[in-house]
Amino acid sequence: MSVFGKCQGGGRRGAPRGNYPCIIVYRTLLRSDSAFLIDVSSTGARLRGERLPGQGEDLVVNIEGNSTFATVAWSDDGQCGLTFDAPLPAAVLAAIEKKVTRARGLPPQMIAALDDWQGGIAR
Repeated sequence: MSVFGKCQGGGRRGAPRGNYPCIIVYRTLLRSDSAFLIDVSSTGARLRGERLPGQGEDLVVNIEGNSTFATVAWSDDGQCGLTFDAPLPAAVLAAIEKKVTRARGLPPQMIAALDDWQGGIAR
């Protein structure tokens, strides 16, 4: 019987996951790279990409300006699952949701201009 993608407790997730697709940056001990965030919760995330870190690797993940430590729980077929060392606060998840939801459908130049405006650079 396969236990792929299941955690203790019969495969039920400890925290609900949100679908906030965006590009994230991660750093391992030896390199840094980017990947596509498929979903995220307070306790972990799922990534898709090329050259993803392998199971058991420790990394620092930067999701929309918020950094956290994580460990790769599983890795298979261009995807991997992360377990965060400490749960992400609800405020961080809300900020990720707000930023990604706001940016859906906008070209990258417009997103950068909005970030500059909110950051006070373009005022």
